[in-house]
Amino acid sequence: MKQTVWITFLTVGFLVCSWFTMAAAFGWKAPSLGVAKAISSGSRSSSGYYGGGRSYGGSWGFGK
Repeated sequence: MKQTVWITFLTVGFLVCSWFTMAAAFGWKAPSLGVAKAISSGSRSSSGYYGGGRSYGGSWGFGK
């Protein structure tokens, strides 16, 4: 059991490292999901996710 977990851990780690190495070598860019744009533009949504409403600041910000 321990050997199977160890081999799985090493395989996943190798695949992740290989992926990021290829991304750096080929200059792949991260997909734009619009989150950074929404935060930088200071947009306010009704849900409060992008800086407005009671949920601003997350749970550690106690809502503002």
